[in-house]
Formats: sequence, C-alpha cells, structure tokens
Amino acid sequence: MTPTGPGAARRYKDITGGMTDAVDRMRRADAERARQLGGELTALHEEMSAATDREALTVLGVALQWESAVETLWHEAWMTLSPLPKADPSASARDLDYLDAVVAQRYETLREAIRRRGLLGRR
Repeated sequence: MTPTGPGAARRYKDITGGMTDAVDRMRRADAERARQLGGELTALHEEMSAATDREALTVLGVALQWESAVETLWHEAWMTLSPLPKADPSASARDLDYLDAVVAQRYETLREAIRRRGLLGRR
C-alpha cells in the first residue's frame, strides 16, 4: 500500500493546477482567434457589400447604355434589335473596370458612327 501523505496531494494539486493553466491558455488563445476571425468576417462582409453595390452599378450602367443604344438605332428598320444579352458568368469581378470601359468605349463608337452617318447623309 502506498502512503497517501502530503506528497500525493501535492502532486494531484500540481497536476490539476497545470491542467487548469492549460485550459485557461487555450481559452485565451480561442478568444483571441475568435476576435481575429470576427475582424476577418467584418472585412469580408464589407467586401461583399462593396461587390454587391458594384454589381448593381455595373448592371444599371450597362442596361442604361444598352437602352440608349437601342433608342439610337430604333429608326434603323433594316437592323434587328435584340434584348440585352445576359451577363457572362465566367467574367471575373477583377475585370469589371476593364469591362465597364469596354462597354463605354463601344457605346461611344456607336454614337460616333451614327453622328458621322448623320453628317454624311446631309451632304
């Protein structure tokens, strides 16, 4: 039989104290990680909101330019006008600035061609 003197009780307290310290360290580390993840979640939410706003502006801008182009070409009876094409699902959000610029440039090219045609038609 092993004596159960102050040595065994002390070892038990040391072991449980060490476990309590480890649990406390884990809780602090978990709390810090939760704060970090909360910050990342907030940043991602803000990015998603900005992307949603950007998408809405892009869709609106393209729709307005398309409608304006259709109105501009309405008198061209020989031309078959179609509805606005659907968005390209493979387009990257990183390319929106470029794609917006392309749409604007093509619209201006159309307007310029119509202006030139109008001037040439008056001669």
